[in-house]
Amino acid sequence: MAEETKEKKDFGETLFAWKFSEFPKHERGKNWYLAAGGVVVLLLLYSVFTANFLFALISIMAALIVLLFQRSNKEAEFKICEDGILVNDKFFDYKIIKHFYIIYEPPEIKTLYFEPKSLLNPRIPISLEDQNPVVIREALQQYLVEDIDHENEPISDQILRIFKL
Repeated sequence: MAEETKEKKDFGETLFAWKFSEFPKHERGKNWYLAAGGVVVLLLLYSVFTANFLFALISIMAALIVLLFQRSNKEAEFKICEDGILVNDKFFDYKIIKHFYIIYEPPEIKTLYFEPKSLLNPRIPISLEDQNPVVIREALQQYLVEDIDHENEPISDQILRIFKL
């Protein structure tokens, strides 16, 4: 179970630490915004013709959320420690993580993934930035099992990257 850390706690020696953008930054040109606006308009027209006003509200909210996240510049801090991993102020003990895997296809995809044992907890993606994936992999193999069957990034991440969301 993840524990929030308000005060400085001892998680063992920090092996690696780096910062990364909380949300990937995509270059979106004028055409992207025109196409996205067109999709929202089509969804709104569909919701009016089908009298599904809840769908219209959800479409507008989704568009606003995408615009708000696009402006976020927050950085996340990540640490690999002897006892677990630390993402910002949340500590994840190695006992609750089933395995890890790295998808490394630069320059677009450089991501470290942690899969928790509980189905209720989401996958934890960490951008590798300029870290050496081989060194990170060797360090994590001391504590976790590597899932070598994962050769591609998850479909949800592919969709987000393709549509620049």
